[in-house]
Amino acid sequence: MMAMREQMEAGAQTGKKDNGYSVFERYTEAARTAISYARCEALWRDGEAITVADLLAGLSNEENTRAERIGSLKANACYLRWLSGASQLPSPIAGSDCQDKVHRLELDFDVKRALAFAVSEADRDREYWIDTDHLLRGLMRFPNKAHFAVLKTEMNLKAARVASRCDREEFLPDETPNLKVVEYLVRKHFAFWISPVLSLACYLYILIQSIGPGVFSLAR
Repeated sequence: MMAMREQMEAGAQTGKKDNGYSVFERYTEAARTAISYARCEALWRDGEAITVADLLAGLSNEENTRAERIGSLKANACYLRWLSGASQLPSPIAGSDCQDKVHRLELDFDVKRALAFAVSEADRDREYWIDTDHLLRGLMRFPNKAHFAVLKTEMNLKAARVASRCDREEFLPDETPNLKVVEYLVRKHFAFWISPVLSLACYLYILIQSIGPGVFSLAR
């Protein structure tokens, strides 16, 4: 429950820096583009917040992304828009044209939750980069309109995970590890292992101290 709460807080704080680190730094260019399109979708319908329908529409906009390939999102775009409650036509606003207005928009609770689950899905794959398939799988981790729409195309979370793994084997990632990635992984694994290692060291010290005199006397 604590881990889930941390993930939810991470989703709620997406884009905000924590100790110099931003969640968006882990997003691939394709994932950032999908979120940009989602913002434009919300602006196009005069929405006050970005919804899961907007995010799904944003994921359906580009071709040859991981999410589009594993979920056939482009082919089913009209059907998905209808089922999720998005506008029937894509936003005519280009991504760059809506940046000056984007500060007016917030993420609704379900989108924050989906982004938090996307982080969880990337960690599950042991991937540093959060790609479009992780965003899609994040939408499918809990009941919502986008999840319902994707299920109607006969794609479930288990199938999406399998398809993601196959897609990574066939299509290598565009992004390659850099110093920032290495720093993140070192920090993450250090935080994970430091507690058990210290506990083991303390246990061994106490054990040696308790049996040490007895062993030395037998040796004599």
